Amino acid sequence: MENSPNNDKERYQRRKSVLRKFYAADPGKPTPEELEWSTPILNSLKETENRYEELEPIAAGGEKRIVRTLDKRLKRCVAMAHPIKTETPDDFEQFLREAQLTANLMHPNIVPIYNMGIGDDGHPFFSMELVPGDSLKDIIQKLKDGDASYKTQYPLETLLGIFNKVCDAVAYAHSCNVLHLDIKPDNIRVGQFGEVFLCDWGLAHVGIDETATKKCEPNGLDGEVLNDMTLSGTMKGTPGFMAPEQVTGEAKTPRTDIYALGAILYSILTHELPVEGRQTNEVLENTRNGNVIHPRTRRPGRPAPTSLTAVAMKALATSPKRRYVSTQELQQDINRYLTGYPTEAEHAGIYTRMILLTHRHRKLSFWLIAFMALLFVVVSINLSIIRREKKTAEENFALYREEKETLVRVSEELATLSYHTQEVRSYISANSMIPVTQRILARDDIDPETKQATLREKARMHFMLQQFNAAEEALEQVHDTGLRGNAMLNLCREYAVIKPDDSGFLSGHDLAQLLTNTDAINRDMSLFLYFHYTRRVPSVVPEEHAEVVAVMLSRLNELSDEEIPQLRLSKQAEGYHLDLSHTPYSAYLVTIPLVYRQNLLQHLNLYSLDISHTPVSLTRELKNLKTKELRMIGVSLEPASNLAWTLQGIGLDRLIVGKGEYPESVLKKIRFKGIEVMEEAGNVEY
Repeated sequence: MENSPNNDKERYQRRKSVLRKFYAADPGKPTPEELEWSTPILNSLKETENRYEELEPIAAGGEKRIVRTLDKRLKRCVAMAHPIKTETPDDFEQFLREAQLTANLMHPNIVPIYNMGIGDDGHPFFSMELVPGDSLKDIIQKLKDGDASYKTQYPLETLLGIFNKVCDAVAYAHSCNVLHLDIKPDNIRVGQFGEVFLCDWGLAHVGIDETATKKCEPNGLDGEVLNDMTLSGTMKGTPGFMAPEQVTGEAKTPRTDIYALGAILYSILTHELPVEGRQTNEVLENTRNGNVIHPRTRRPGRPAPTSLTAVAMKALATSPKRRYVSTQELQQDINRYLTGYPTEAEHAGIYTRMILLTHRHRKLSFWLIAFMALLFVVVSINLSIIRREKKTAEENFALYREEKETLVRVSEELATLSYHTQEVRSYISANSMIPVTQRILARDDIDPETKQATLREKARMHFMLQQFNAAEEALEQVHDTGLRGNAMLNLCREYAVIKPDDSGFLSGHDLAQLLTNTDAINRDMSLFLYFHYTRRVPSVVPEEHAEVVAVMLSRLNELSDEEIPQLRLSKQAEGYHLDLSHTPYSAYLVTIPLVYRQNLLQHLNLYSLDISHTPVSLTRELKNLKTKELRMIGVSLEPASNLAWTLQGIGLDRLIVGKGEYPESVLKKIRFKGIEVMEEAGNVEY
């Protein structure tokens, strides 16, 4: 039968054979060609051609050049180092010592060495990891140039994180008895994904401490072999980052590297070197003498944190004994700053510690302040209710003696008015005293003499507040105003037209004109007019306010109107500059005893001030003055011992004095406060 099981089996076998031939299915071993195709990595190791293919140069220095190179076996790019000096075998040996030393320092922040050998040209080479990104020097330069993207990418906390990783590498090297001796931003590579490598160990020295506990494995750090590289010169390093002992040729210790770390921290904070010099010899001389410029004077516009400047200055101490004992101790101070604690180097006081404590516990501080504010509100409301209830009870209790109590209250109000107008005569409380005078004048039983005196005082207080309509109304009710009263009444009528609204303010120009009327306004009254003007006016325009200042200076210094010099106020790129040189002013403070003290120049928002050759002699006259630059040639302020504190209190950045006018001890105290001091030739003319 055609459809028998045997026939089906035969048809199935024939189809299977046809399909196997069609797909060339061979269950046997692969051919050599197939095997070579399936094992490309293994076959690449059998190739005898050159393993490395140089692509492009990366950098070149005094000892070696770096080339971006393709490793054909590993199929990756590496950094290939070749020696610059190729004249003698000693040059090659010097080059290879760096490779061997670096290869034995196995740390995440030390660039790893992959291979070293002899090239086809007979010159040695060594390969290492290729780190894409910038050097720390490039980053600091970009930040100095104001590159917006770098400012966003590298805030201070990020830069301190990079610095911490460099410290990790240095601490590890010290534990292996190795000094780097050429730590600088150019030798620190920062990758795109947080990698930080300390490179260029060509000047490193082995065997710094026989008691070191760390032993690097395998032990390839043989000082007798590797230290030869440092014998070919009396001084090696980079000026600006070299410690004083590197300049003088004294013994190097771990604190030598700590000095370089301090210089890097200084550069991070200021974007400048810690020592200055037009030539290398001058930089080295300043390094030898310890002439490190304080970070505050490096960037006066954006001062570095006090905690970090103290750390940098301690690491940069001229004497190694005054620096940090170890890199770990330096890191601990950096980490104290990053975690909100005061550094050991700054010797923080109780105020600084309290501020940092508040910052560390912001949530707790917020809730504590909120609780205290709520408690204050609750207590204030309760006290107000108690006072109101007490007042009601007292009024109900005293109904039968109403007339007598009224007389007592009038007497008390008259006594209060007498205190403010006769004893103090400050008119500081004019706003609150005017309602008192109104209640007194509303009494039916007030005697005529008291009423006239009260009207005069009420008119003066309205005048102080520039309420000319109200002052005019009060003065018109006075029977005998006198010459000064008549002059004031005329001024009220004149300025009520200029400023009809008693709630407004005169312009600076109009106020200056008002203050020149000495017939109606004496010196004390001008002080109170100025007091209320500066306390109540919403904003002051320096150009307009300069006219008021000129008149007030003449009043303070008791000059006649003809002697008032025009203020030389000019607006420059940095801000406003006022030139008071060769003027007769010796007083700048508006003083109301026990109540008020303000510097007349404060509201001019000065960037710089020149008081050279003026008769000012007391340091107190500079109090409350806010300016960045002060020129005072030919001026001898007393007491000189207080000058440093006074100048620091006004936020001064630069002081210019006459040469030899102040003892060096006083100038040294001023510089210690972070103020730049310049001496110029000058002589006293007053």
